[in-house]
Amino acid sequence: MATFYIYSLGCKVNTYELESIKESLLFRGYQLVSEIKEADYIIINTCCVTNTAQKKSRQRISSFRAENPNAYIIAMGCYVQGYEDEIRQNLDVNLLVGTKDRLKIVDAIEHLEIGKQISLVNELKKEDIYEELKLSSYSENTRAYLKIQDGCNNFCSYCIIPYVRGRIKSRNKQEIIDEAKQFIQQGYKEIVLIGIHTGSYGKDLKNYTFSDLVEELLNLPGLYRLRISSIEESELDDKFIELMMKNEKLARHLHIPLQAGSDHVLGLMNRKYNLKTYMQRIQEFQNKIPNIAITTDIIVGFPQETDEDFLSTLAVSKQLGFAKIHVFPYSIRKHTVAATMEGQINGMIKKQRAAQLLQLSSELTSQFNQKYLNQVLEILVETIDNGYAIGHSSNFIKIKCKINTTKVTKNDIIKTRIIKLDKEIAIAIKED
Repeated sequence: MATFYIYSLGCKVNTYELESIKESLLFRGYQLVSEIKEADYIIINTCCVTNTAQKKSRQRISSFRAENPNAYIIAMGCYVQGYEDEIRQNLDVNLLVGTKDRLKIVDAIEHLEIGKQISLVNELKKEDIYEELKLSSYSENTRAYLKIQDGCNNFCSYCIIPYVRGRIKSRNKQEIIDEAKQFIQQGYKEIVLIGIHTGSYGKDLKNYTFSDLVEELLNLPGLYRLRISSIEESELDDKFIELMMKNEKLARHLHIPLQAGSDHVLGLMNRKYNLKTYMQRIQEFQNKIPNIAITTDIIVGFPQETDEDFLSTLAVSKQLGFAKIHVFPYSIRKHTVAATMEGQINGMIKKQRAAQLLQLSSELTSQFNQKYLNQVLEILVETIDNGYAIGHSSNFIKIKCKINTTKVTKNDIIKTRIIKLDKEIAIAIKED
């Protein structure tokens, strides 16, 4: 029986896609192994969203080859799509697959030969449609990630993703609904909607929007919680706000990238909003849904970012009271507009600004969590460790709750009362 090993870098979309390939191989009779040395085939889903991610992809491919010289290595994903020639010339890979035609991997594996290299990397086209990589189960015990779209049309000046993922492609809504039902039947309590540009779902469809899809999913019997992975400010329409106000199943947490707290930098980034509209939308959510947690992404050290621009980003972050900030020092990506901009920022300045923003993020998380001291919050138990149940609340507070382990198991829903805070983790006792 042929064996295979899988490894995914980057986002949850990559993980989802590789899980789908895994299911197909298992259906064909291949055996999944946990040790690289035991694998006949090694499949790695790569990433190139940053220089660091691209470097990790290269390193992983090289280390897998060194650890198992006799295995067939299959590299797929964004790094392969964007840098096929680099991989072919410098890395020992048997099969290359980009971000389309991944359904061909299972058949192609059967025709691999030692010493020969096959490439299924094809040019991305505007008319490409969503590639139906189905999934019936997920490795995690408590939440299932459900991919609803692929691609991005934004072409932010710093981002390579539209070039390696192509234009937006919405998944067939019935396929999404059916997969969600399957996850629920298997006992998953929380479903997380994911995509390359999740909130763009429906823009290439007729008379059906992202909010329409969310509404249908919320109506599925047996669903405990629906969470949105990331969404742009402009994609949060009035219907979505109404759904969140009325339906407790929709998680009180939204990850809405800001990227910069300065109109000067936002313009250079080619973002599709200005600071005023972004802040108004965030504050509208916070006013209408008082317990909501807003988390965000911010890039520091973007070309031509001044000290004043950065100070504005700090001030805006404080004013909006983000529950957490994911901080990214700007990374030059070849083939993007920003890579050729004048005014590239010194690496030391990037590090200093990132450190400041990370410190602010920690303070803001503590302030947000502080509001829930002595409050009761429900969590979905994800792990149990040394007499504690650990999970996240609807508004994504990480809670560690003392329990009687004979009565609480993973995937249970329990009520907890927060009694103290330990950095970014809330310590709680179980409420009966």
